[in-house]
Amino acid sequence: MVLTLEPGIETGGGNMLVHEENIVVTATGARALTKFAAPALTVV
Repeated sequence: MVLTLEPGIETGGGNMLVHEENIVVTATGARALTKFAAPALTVV
């Protein structure tokens, strides 16, 4: 099974920031298919 997490936040003015993370889950465990975002994101 593959899970997709799409946490998002409204940054103001109707703009949205969404980061997608994909995780595969098997009978023996789970592993990330994409690089997870850092705990603190840089605002540009």
